[in-house]
Parts: sequence; structure tokens; C-alpha cells
Amino acid sequence: MSSANVLFMFVLILGPLVAVSSSNWIVVWVGVELSFLGLIPLLFLGNKYMSLTEEATLKYFCIQALSSAIMFCCGMAYFMSLYYHYEFWFVLSLCLKLGIFPGHFWVPSVVSSLEFLPTVLLLSWQKVPPLALLMNVIGSNDYNTNKCILMLGGLSALVGGLIGNNVTNVRAMIGASSISHTGWAVIGATTGSLWIYFGPYCLVLALGMWFLWENDILSSISILSLSGLPPFILFVGKWKVISSALVEGDFMFLILPIVGTILSLVFYLKFFYSFYLNGDSSKPVGQALPLVLLNLAGLSYLVI
Repeated sequence: MSSANVLFMFVLILGPLVAVSSSNWIVVWVGVELSFLGLIPLLFLGNKYMSLTEEATLKYFCIQALSSAIMFCCGMAYFMSLYYHYEFWFVLSLCLKLGIFPGHFWVPSVVSSLEFLPTVLLLSWQKVPPLALLMNVIGSNDYNTNKCILMLGGLSALVGGLIGNNVTNVRAMIGASSISHTGWAVIGATTGSLWIYFGPYCLVLALGMWFLWENDILSSISILSLSGLPPFILFVGKWKVISSALVEGDFMFLILPIVGTILSLVFYLKFFYSFYLNGDSSKPVGQALPLVLLNLAGLSYLVI
């Protein structure tokens, strides 16, 4: 990694820290933009097809610039209580930032043109400031607004499952999976279990993307670990979100994400079988030990 990329990586790490730790709206917005601008050059890391990466980067830049403009104007009015209905546009800008319904359309096409490290940064660390801002909106609004955010999370989980069943590219499938998982994270933000879900998802995503092109057996394990089936650690996050929603009395909003999870399981198993049946059992799979240990830790948490 060049010295310029190290500088951009530092800006990318600094942005969410500034956004989360500040109490001033302008500084929070600056932190979000620092993270966004630091990520743009890093999207070209390890790319093999420059034209596709340039197109994806330009698409991502235009969409995020639009959402940043909406976020600044509406956030200024919303946090200063100038006009009540500005919260709708502020939440819409966060949907574009997070890549959830109705701002999900850019995720599969952008992710399908990126390599391993940019994909992980885009789908994990880059979503920390918008999720923190979303929790701030949830904590300062009435139940009706929170119901709308719950509905958006459920629709995102459902739409992610539908999109994943209509793609044949592995990277596009990871993008559709991110839409679904971020929808679950939004529901977790409303019920109070956001980071319990989002933290394991980031770990599983990073390890899974690391193993995805090592060999076919490792790739199949990596894809199946994203499904959230009971032996895997993501099931702990989903179980916590469901239990928190039941405690809060929001169980009716769980219908959409559960249906979306069933739809997502279809394409996870499709890609799992595709990689597994093409795999060579003679190749070593000892590199999967970190992923196995992580899932065993999730299983022990459930047992305890």
C-alpha cells in the first residue's frame, strides 16, 4: 500500500470517530464527509478492471454527494427544530448512505466492480456514522417515526433477498446480502441491539471476503456463514434482534425480515452448492480456522 493510500486510510478511520464522538451537528457532518472522501481513492485498491472500477466509483460518488447535500440541509433544519417534516428527508439521506430501501439501488452494481478490501470497507466501516445518526433520530422521535424506520428495515431485508435471487455474480450477491443485513441492523437500531448484530456481521464479512477466492471449499463456508443459520455467529445477532423486538412489542414488524431471511437462504445455498460441488477436497482448508472459531464462539454464547 502506497503512502498516499495510508493517508486516505487514516482519513477513512478518522471520519467515523469524529462523527460519533462530536455533539455539534456541523462537526458530525464533517466527520461523515471525511469518511466518504477518504474511501473514494481506496476503491481502486487491487482493481483488475479499471474501467469497471471507475464507473462504480463515479456512481458511488454521485449518489453519496447527493445524499450528503440532503443530509446537510435537512439535518440542519431537523436538529435545530426548524420544521418537523424535515426528519423524513434526513432519514431518506441516511437510507442512501446505508444502501437500504428505498436507497438500495446502487449497492449491487457498485460492489460487483470492486475487489476484496474496498468491498469490506464500503459495507462495514463506512456504515458506522449513518447508523449512529439513525440511532440519534430514533432516540429523539415518537413511536410513529420509529415504526416507519422499522418498516424500512424490514423492507430492506425483503428486497435484499429478492435481489440476491436474481443475480449470478458473487460480488453482486454480496451486495444484495449487505442490503438484507443492513435492514436487520436498522431493526436492531430501533430495538436496541444494533452493535450486537452489526459487529459480528462485519467480522464475518471481512473473514468471508478474505476466504472467498482462496479455494472453492473455503468459499462455500464463507458464503454459508453469511446466512445466519444457527451454528454460525450471525444467528446470535438475529436472535438478539428478534428477542429485543419481542420485548419491545414490535413483533409484527418481524414478518418482513424473517421472510427476507428465508428468501436470502435460497441464494446462499445456491452459491454454497455451486462452490462446494466444484471444490477440490485435496486442497488444505486450515485457513478457515478463524472463521470456525468465530462461529464456535457464537454457538457457545447461545448455549450459555
